[in-house]
Order: sequence, then C-alpha cells, then structure tokens
Amino acid sequence: MKNKIITMCLLILILTGPSCKRWLDELPINTVTEDQAWKTGSDVEGAIASAFAIFRRGLSGLTKDDTPSTTRNGSWGDYYFWGDARSGDWITPNNDGDWQAGFQNHLIQRTELEPMTNWRLFYRTIEQCNLVLEKIPSINDGLTQERKTQLIAEAHFLRGMAHFYAARIWGDVPINLKARNVDPIGREPLKAVMEMVVSEADLAIPNLPWQYKGTRKESMSRGTKGAALALKAHALMWLKDYQGASNAMKEIMDSNIFKLVTMDGLRVLFNTGESEEVIFEMYYDVKKGEYSDYYGHIMTYYLMNPYTSRGELSLAVPKSKILEIYPDYAKDKSDKRVPAFFESIDVSVSNSELRPVLPDPLQNGERAIMFAKFRKVKDRTYNLMDAPVPIFRYADILLLKAEADARLNRISDALENLNKVRLRAGIPLFTRDDQPVVIDEILEERRRELIGEFHRVYDLVRVGRLHEFNPFITAQGEKDGAGFFPVSDEAFANNPRMEQTYYWQFNQ
Repeated sequence: MKNKIITMCLLILILTGPSCKRWLDELPINTVTEDQAWKTGSDVEGAIASAFAIFRRGLSGLTKDDTPSTTRNGSWGDYYFWGDARSGDWITPNNDGDWQAGFQNHLIQRTELEPMTNWRLFYRTIEQCNLVLEKIPSINDGLTQERKTQLIAEAHFLRGMAHFYAARIWGDVPINLKARNVDPIGREPLKAVMEMVVSEADLAIPNLPWQYKGTRKESMSRGTKGAALALKAHALMWLKDYQGASNAMKEIMDSNIFKLVTMDGLRVLFNTGESEEVIFEMYYDVKKGEYSDYYGHIMTYYLMNPYTSRGELSLAVPKSKILEIYPDYAKDKSDKRVPAFFESIDVSVSNSELRPVLPDPLQNGERAIMFAKFRKVKDRTYNLMDAPVPIFRYADILLLKAEADARLNRISDALENLNKVRLRAGIPLFTRDDQPVVIDEILEERRRELIGEFHRVYDLVRVGRLHEFNPFITAQGEKDGAGFFPVSDEAFANNPRMEQTYYWQFNQ
C-alpha cells in the first residue's frame, strides 16, 4: 500500500503543469508541487489542456516515455488497431508480423502489440480530469464563474470520453472518479460504464458552447456541446437506448453548426481538420513534438512514395475487398469515395524519383493499392506528419441516427439520413423498407463512409457481429470477449480485484 501511495503521488506531480498559450500545445512534464500548481485560472486552463494532450497520446499509443516496460521507441497509432485492424478488411502487403498478428486477434504473444493492452494513458487522462474537478471550486483568481463552469463541463466531457474509449476497447473497465484513488479498483460491467458516460455527458452539455473562439480546428479539438452530444449518442447506442440516442443526434442536426461537405471538401477535412463536418477530432502537430518520433505517424504506413519514402505498403485494403465494400463502384464506378479514399502509385518509377499517381485508383492489382484517405504533403519524409484524427463527424452522426431510427422502426426517417450520405457519394438512393435489410445497409454504409476512421470494429462488437467478418474469431469466442482487447499485466500489479477478460484467460 505504501508503494502504491508513493506511485500515485508521483503521478500527480507528473501530470501537473503550467498553462499553455494555445490549446493544442502539449505541456512539458513538470515537478512543481500540487499546492503550487493550483492557484489561478491559468493553472486550471493548463491542467485541462494537459488532460486533452494525454488523451491524444492515449489514442496514438503507449511508448517508452510512458512506461519503461514497453519495447516501443515511438507511438504506433493504436487507434487504428483498436478500431479497424480486426475488421477483416485489411491486409499487410509487406507481410509485417505485428500487423498480421493484429488482424488474426493474436494480441498477447507479440511483444510489440502488448502496449495496446495497456490502458494507462486513458486513466492518466481520467485522473487529470478528477484533479481539475476537485481543485477548481476553490480557485477564483483569474477565473470568472462562467469560465469556471465551462471548464468543469469540459472535465466531465473528457472524463466521460476516456471511460467511453476504454470501454469500447476492453469492455468492462474500472470507473475512477477520484483524483487520489489508492485503493484497488475492479472492472465494472460495460453497461455501467456507458451509463456513467451518459451521466458525464449530461453534466457537460448544458454548460458547453457549440464553438470556441479561434480556428475551427482548435475549437473542435476540445469539449463542445456537439462533441458531448455525440459522445452521449454513441454511449446510448451501446446501451440500446435508441430513442435517447436519436434525440441527442437530432439536437446536433438542429443546431445547424455542422453539415456534410462536398466530396472535394472531404480532402480538407482529412488533410487539415478545418471542416464544418468535424464535430470532435484530435489534431496531432509535429511542431508540438507529436508524431515526430522514430515510427512517425501510423498513417504513414498507409502511404508510399511520393507521400513517404516507402517503396511498399505496410497496411492496405485489397482490391477484391474494395470492390466488395463498394458494390456501386464495382458495377459502374459511380461511388466517388473509391477515388477519394484510394490511390494507385506508379511503382515502375524508381523509388529515388517522385512517383506519379495513376488515374485508375485500383490499377495496382490486389495488394498494392494505397489507402489515401489521410494524405500528407508529397515530400517523401517519413517521420513527420501533421494530421487530424476525426473522432466524431457529421456523416457518422447521420448514419448512427439512421441506425437508431431503423431499430425504432422509423424507416422513412432512417432512409432520409442514410440517403444524404449516399447522395454525396454519388450512388443510388436506397429504397428498401424492410427493417432488417435497412439496418444491415446502414451498417454497410458506415463501413463504406467511415473506413479507416477507427469505427468499424466498434460497430461490429456493439452489435455482436465481429465473428461474421473476422475468420479468426468464432461466435462463441465473441460471446466470451474476443472482440475486446486483453487487459495488460500492469493492471494486475498490487490489485487483487482485477480480472482478465474470460476469453483471454484461455487464449494466450
């Protein structure tokens, strides 16, 4: 117990830092004492910004900077593995063993995948939010009551978001509402976690603005009313409260703050994050030291020369799968998303020269088509990449509302929102009105529209259908928890209340 208390105190010291001038700045680690750090409004502003920075790091992945036990020199973009890799849609053209193990749900044997089982950074985010909520009531210097209320709301939003993300990855997870929790905490049922997330969103929504001052990119990288409503809606879908989810998403739609941009506008969305379609995103900036490490940005693994120095791909969607996912493109090339999301590169050109993009996005055969939804400047650098990672965007909300309404048997409402997304993509409107077929089509449309945006696995696990698309997971295995990641050994240290997911007790 003594060691645990010392560890917690050190954690508090590490997480406390000075304020930042710009929202997206990641704060330097600081060793000031807690009493010194919580005196003015700027201290609270800095603490909230630090919490968002930790959450961004949590999504990008654990590194040696976070725990010496990991073998990684840099972040891997774990949000891809958690949300996409096991969907059955991806391959590794250069036969990378770690990528392949992820696809096949072999999540324990490969040491480089072990950091993906560790929820440390999500709980560091949560503890930072807990500190803010504990300290802010007594701080009045440089902090108006209005701003104090807003910062409290942001802390509730991010605390809910971190629990939500952890629950989608690991299923049952601990609920931590204390800044200094030195007692062992066990895992709570996923249902209870999602109910807590809804409660956090409800606390946040009334006091959050739709937008902050500054650029849209900065505004949508923090807690807004739209982000909190989207979080609530997603959590309610896991709880099968489809009416509540539909109501939350209707409020987003009725705000008129967000809209579907044009197909050309999607390029801006994925390149810069400055888009009216974005509701909540994490923006990674190499100028702030993010993604400038040895492994670069996970999204560089999708790209090759001329975007990076790579001569071959590590991650891709094969041609046969693209044609399966996008049947209208296979039929008459009408789906505009295929040329917008995929590219073929002329590999006949020497890798030392700037390779041109070919006119046919699927020209390179089965295994060498580049997933180009997230692109970078064509400078062939590998390590550095600025990029937004969209968490919630308007197309996601339209399709999720369509699913909620379809499950409530409001088919006309469901088709209206489904067809808004299809219309932008240039494919025929969907007119079938039998409920099971409509629900299946909405899930397929989410697969098409949100490919590579880290939603697909969560959608399949939520509806209990991951085993239908991943041949390495059985129906019984999914019931036993194969859709969730195993819990890291670190979580069991000095914690007799921790339990491993049932499936992973027998599948080492």
